[in-house]
Amino acid sequence: MPEKYDVAIIGAGVIGCSIAYYLCQRDINNIAIIEKEHFPGTGSTSKAFGGIRAQFTTEANISMSLLTMKLLVDMDEEMASQSGYLKTGYLFVTANPKRFEQLQQNIRFQRQFGVAVEPISRDEIATRFPYFRSDDILGGSFGARDGFIDPGGLTNAFYSRALSMGATMLSDTSVIGLLKSDKGISGVVTDRGEIIADIVVNAAGSHAAGIASYAGVEVPVHPIRSNIAVSGPTPELPRVIPMTVDIDTGLLIRREGEGVGYAWTNPDEPTGLDSRFDSGFIELIAPKIEDRFPNLIDAGINFSKCWAGLYPETPDHHAILGESGASGFMLAVGFGGHGIMHGPAAGKVMSELITTGKTESVDISPFSFERFKTGKLNLEQAVF
Repeated sequence: MPEKYDVAIIGAGVIGCSIAYYLCQRDINNIAIIEKEHFPGTGSTSKAFGGIRAQFTTEANISMSLLTMKLLVDMDEEMASQSGYLKTGYLFVTANPKRFEQLQQNIRFQRQFGVAVEPISRDEIATRFPYFRSDDILGGSFGARDGFIDPGGLTNAFYSRALSMGATMLSDTSVIGLLKSDKGISGVVTDRGEIIADIVVNAAGSHAAGIASYAGVEVPVHPIRSNIAVSGPTPELPRVIPMTVDIDTGLLIRREGEGVGYAWTNPDEPTGLDSRFDSGFIELIAPKIEDRFPNLIDAGINFSKCWAGLYPETPDHHAILGESGASGFMLAVGFGGHGIMHGPAAGKVMSELITTGKTESVDISPFSFERFKTGKLNLEQAVF
């Protein structure tokens, strides 16, 4: 006979494991987490850069970040230790007058919602953050509560705690279809058999569109490769630096072990599921490094440590949370590069929605799937 669960979650990345954990907290523990890999968090979650910030340009994304920050702080000692939340800050800088003015507007907007962000002058930048060239910088913004999370540690914290409270992990299990009844979606078809569930949650990351298609639902989630290059040792750099974003080029840097990690989104990157590191990425970012971070050029690139992951993007750079239009089938997909930072918040609000039919922590209407039908999109501008 098929196994029967209250909730079946497709995907054991940070989103799926977070949903499972917060459902268990609400006494819904007859849960199946279905994962095609052997271990949780080994898909896009394992390839994340690990940043967390509230410096966004929409109230919706700001609210999700602030909720995540609160949840991370409120975790018990063991889970907090696993999550690795470090408030090293996010620093945005620009030498462009128009972008500088936009940055000032962003600061005023973000402060309305309680974001801990401050303007920072060129002189302050040169004094506090001397590891890059700032002679042409007009200024920037610094978020003190922003910083980093350990993607694997956070996922394992949710996963292990959910299992201890009764959730079931079905690893090495691929979803090949969905069960349908007169009432809607009634379960999952896997390569190991059928699973009956009252509610099926699509948390499949970059594979979300394929899973949704089994329900006859077309979700606009398109995976885009994101390359991360890692330098050789940079002993002259401070051991702890904020995530530093050169708005003018879109280049991000952070500490990565003894070296530095470079991230940059190539606007010409095609959509697809290829997650192999593209060595040609180095040629694209080299001029950007030389311009803003010339002191790091001599460190070179350690190709053995470079990697790539997939950003499951939506047209407006907001996730899709909630009902899919197919009864019994819910969505927690399309987080782009924000899955780690919004993972705890997503788990919290999805658990509220599943158990009560509404959310209490954050208004998720801006993340509704319906927005693509009505055309009421709210474009996030701060995408890095």
